[in-house]
Order: sequence, then structure tokens, then C-alpha cells
Amino acid sequence: MATEPPQTPEAGELLGREFITAVVIFHESVGRLLGLTAVERKCLDILARRGPMAAKAICEHTGLTSGAVTGLVERLRAAGFVDRQTDPDDRRRIVVSLLPNPKLDEIRARVFGPLGADMAALTAGYSQEQLLTIADFLRRTTDVLVANTARVGAM
Repeated sequence: MATEPPQTPEAGELLGREFITAVVIFHESVGRLLGLTAVERKCLDILARRGPMAAKAICEHTGLTSGAVTGLVERLRAAGFVDRQTDPDDRRRIVVSLLPNPKLDEIRARVFGPLGADMAALTAGYSQEQLLTIADFLRRTTDVLVANTARVGAM
């Protein structure tokens, strides 16, 4: 099922906006299953991928202010998803860790198992060269989004 690439910059921008909207709405839906916002759920994802991290690092990865991260971590702690400890090497630093959570594991399996299968089926239709191009696009798009998140956060 080949599709025609966007023929104008406007059509390319619209396609990008539709994609980003679908991602955000998907993660809002997943967050709702856990009683979380998309940002709170993605914070859990960052901790799952990167392991325990300082609150300051969460600020850097999310573009949120330290006050916003403090509130986010408190909500996640109260809901039983994370623990926060004072760093033994620097008592001014708080380290946030993901806690084992059967509900989170069950939701991940129910949601991301089928999504992973669908994405595997989707990518099976692309050549290795096309997949390398897609990976390059995603890496560069991520870099652009991270840079612009920082720019917007500094406003």
C-alpha cells in the first residue's frame, strides 16, 4: 500500500501534524487506563527505559519546570508508580525510581503487545533501505522536537 509523498510543504506539514496528534491522543488514552495524564505516563516510560534518574534529568527530558516535575513525581508516588529518594552522594538531589506495579505491567502487555505486533506487520512491508530512512527521519524529528521543547520552555 504505497502512498504518494506530500506534494507541497503544506501537505507535508499537515501529515506531520496528523501523525503527532495521533501519537498524543494514543498516549492520552493509555494514560487514562492508568488514571494518568499522557505526560505522567511518558515520565514512567522514560524511567522504564533509562532507569532511576534525578528530578533535574526528568526536567531535561520532558521540558517541564522543576516545580512541575516535583508535582508530577508526587502524583506518581502517591499513586504507587514511583519512589523518590535523596541521593546519598548529594543530599540536595532527589532520585526517582520506577516501582514494580502489576497494574502497569498488565496495561503495558494489553496495549503494547498488540501495538508491537501491528508495528512489526507494518514495517515488514518496507525494505532495509526504507527502514534506515525511516529511522533517520525519526531520529532527526526527535532531535527537532527536543530542541523546540527546550526553546518553548524558555519562553
